[in-house]
Amino acid sequence: MAAKLSRCLELGRQACGLAVLFCTGLFLYACDSGSSGGVDPGIIEIPIAYVERPIPVDDQGDPVQADMREPRLFMSGGDVYLQTSSTAGGTVTNITSPVTGGIGDVKGLNVSHDGTRLIFSLRLFDPDPNNPPFPTWNIYEYDIENNVLRRIIPSDLVAEEGDDLFPAYLPDGRIVFSSSRQQDAGATLIAEGKQKFSALDEDENAIALTLHVMTPFGADIRQISFNQSHDLRPQVLSNQFGGQVVFSRWDGADNGSEFNIYKSNPDGSDLELVYGSRSHATGTNNANIHFTGLREMENGDLMVIAKPFTGTFDGGDILIIDKDRFSDISNPIWSLPGIPGPGQYAATVNNTITDGSISPGGRYSSAYPLWDGSDRILVSKSTCQVEIGTQRHPCVEPHISDPGAQEVSPLYTIWLYDMNNHTQKPLIPARAGRVITEAVAARPRALPPVIFDKGPGELDPVWESENVGVVNIASVYDFGEAAFAGDTTFDGCFFNLCTTATGISTVQDFADPLNATADQRPARFVRFLRPVGIPDPDDLVLVNPPDLDDEAFGPDRDFGMREILGYAPVEPDGSVKVKVPANVPLAVEVLDAEGRRIGPRHANWFQLQPGDMLDCAGCHDPVNGGQPHEAHARTDAVAPSINAGMASFFYPNTLIPGTVSPNPYYGSQGQTMAEVRFDRVDDTLPTATPQPQLTPDLIYDDYWTDPAARAPDASYSYLYANLDLSIPAPLNAFCAPWRFNCRTIINYQQHIHPIWQVDRGANTCTNCHTIDVAGVAQVAAGQLDLTDGVSDQNADHFKSYRELLFVDQEEELVGAVVQDVDPAVNVNPSMTNAGARLSYFVEKLTETELDAPRTLSTVVSDPNYVDHSGMLSGDELKLIGEWLDLGAQNFNDPFDPTAPQN
Repeated sequence: MAAKLSRCLELGRQACGLAVLFCTGLFLYACDSGSSGGVDPGIIEIPIAYVERPIPVDDQGDPVQADMREPRLFMSGGDVYLQTSSTAGGTVTNITSPVTGGIGDVKGLNVSHDGTRLIFSLRLFDPDPNNPPFPTWNIYEYDIENNVLRRIIPSDLVAEEGDDLFPAYLPDGRIVFSSSRQQDAGATLIAEGKQKFSALDEDENAIALTLHVMTPFGADIRQISFNQSHDLRPQVLSNQFGGQVVFSRWDGADNGSEFNIYKSNPDGSDLELVYGSRSHATGTNNANIHFTGLREMENGDLMVIAKPFTGTFDGGDILIIDKDRFSDISNPIWSLPGIPGPGQYAATVNNTITDGSISPGGRYSSAYPLWDGSDRILVSKSTCQVEIGTQRHPCVEPHISDPGAQEVSPLYTIWLYDMNNHTQKPLIPARAGRVITEAVAARPRALPPVIFDKGPGELDPVWESENVGVVNIASVYDFGEAAFAGDTTFDGCFFNLCTTATGISTVQDFADPLNATADQRPARFVRFLRPVGIPDPDDLVLVNPPDLDDEAFGPDRDFGMREILGYAPVEPDGSVKVKVPANVPLAVEVLDAEGRRIGPRHANWFQLQPGDMLDCAGCHDPVNGGQPHEAHARTDAVAPSINAGMASFFYPNTLIPGTVSPNPYYGSQGQTMAEVRFDRVDDTLPTATPQPQLTPDLIYDDYWTDPAARAPDASYSYLYANLDLSIPAPLNAFCAPWRFNCRTIINYQQHIHPIWQVDRGANTCTNCHTIDVAGVAQVAAGQLDLTDGVSDQNADHFKSYRELLFVDQEEELVGAVVQDVDPAVNVNPSMTNAGARLSYFVEKLTETELDAPRTLSTVVSDPNYVDHSGMLSGDELKLIGEWLDLGAQNFNDPFDPTAPQN
């Protein structure tokens, strides 16, 4: 075997997998090449627990393909078994059959740090699945020494409030788990004046599971993560981030869909991305893979199961995430086993295929490092068989290339894999029609350090009482080209928006008002927003739960619905420090002077707990020219911000916000302008001012420029209150003054469509953009009809909504009738849900070339040219722009009674 392994390293991973295929498990024979460090590689003299169930099949007997995005999958017949050791004399006990009766299911098996208790989720069989109440997944604990099985939450009423899955023990004795309860998110809904419910994930297939903690006896349940989709399989780290919780997060914001690795403290603070956002196209043949089944190795690396969402019989490859690699990888580089690659490497030599095609080397459904100094792991592995006609064959040629070959549903069973010499032995024999997985060893291991929940001295009591946290961004320009180039220089640009000032080479240059005016700075505001939870239409608690049709969302349902939390100015040096709501999923967008988003959407959600502060030092893209470099997303690998703060002890030609000249700010070297402004609260020069907080409107004041240096930039604002009385202002309760539960909700029908009917005399939109003027037919100006009425293309949309956002047919006047041109000619929409700056409509209404792919014509001699600048007010354009940036949804309120229903 050793000679074969040596040859394998020469041939490469794929050839190696084929070379040892027969030895490594095709016929379930042991491959013994001697001991490893004095430890018999095939013996474990400690209890082993595992889950066994029938091969998942549907009512027709066809194999059921598990899906990572559907973690509640229930397959009758699952139980937890305890085997006292791997030796021949070890006894096996089904520890859950007294509860399940052999027809329940279990998953998420874990073991306590002292090795004396098992913890897992269990669900009972539903004899009447068509009628409520429906059984939920509950968390159970088994005391190995005393043979006692108990449900953690004793009360039936409390236990059945949600599905509780994938529990793990915290070092302080509490339990962290994934749950559909959404405990604190529900309280926030009530504070917003809404009904309490648990929201669906971003695919709208099931209630999102987020992380919660509770005591060992099921009390004091508290939500600690606020993702819009699933947070799954938490584990507690012992090494580099000892005491923190690591888990798989489904990032599904704005049409994305990937499972990445995140971590946080047990109270939900210090949430950050660990790995995955740039490493998905690393499966076989560059297939997308996702990371689940997290386990920490003895050296601190993370062992994961990498697989596509579905289609691989719940199996994948075992990868190791190098704890010392601070960045994801951006190209499909695989290293040989044991040879570190750029962030991840394979744990085994088996030829495991992860692109959904037949995998000759079998598949792995779970892996568990033993932590005994031997580099051995318990693996749930299947060997590969294919079915051709009615005959089954091993996955070798010529069978594997037969066009009729179909992979047989795997018989997962437990093996002991030695990573030192890449040998493996079966511990539990395969059983016909059964799947054996999730093996854990009841071996004591050192208790990780306890990370206590943040409290006095770490949380600001005033912020905590206000239910807010504080976001402190060193520089929004860290998200732009400089950050993506991987350096700390500044070229005066934010994405494609650049300064017109000369001599700007650092963001600190912007801090001096003599170097640039406000109009010469690319970024002026930030917008904070949150996703809108969509309720389950079958929710039994909600009053009239909505069953939303696609047309309620608009051009792309995957964008979901959004609410605006508020706006804050970007200080001259690009910094932002402001209060934001706590315990909700958040996103931030950088805006131009008119409140339009610059660059892409924020692709994931972050959170703050009440009283806490999040320091954000830059972008989340760790790739420089295709090569990994330091990532901004991990605090242990943060790249420096391009804003180093004050070079000395004051900003030249400025004054303390709220004071009069001459009064330059003298403070701490390295402070950003946002920190200066925020932290001067309670100063006595001249009076105390409130800490900056969000505003529902867009308001700009130049409170920095010293009038003795130059005239301050002009103040301006775009206010909902300034809208024409015929335009209903967006719903924004709890916003005057701004509070943690301030939400601005914009629906097309109520808030955007009325803009076209506002009386502007000759410039009234529907005077020209109509096909009927006082009973006389005409072709609508610009092929854009903005008049009232239901669309003839979709009865759930207003005609103007379809005209603005969807491809239409060019029309012509034939006699006295407006009809489609024949042959048909497409008319591209003037708006896009990609954002305001990408919409030709916004360019035309401002007569400004922005980012739309369609070139703006401003040639006055053009017979079709009409100058539209000034036709709409700045307040109206701001409302249109923010609606477009949100995704141009038809509705952003799922409970609106006029929203289209199925």
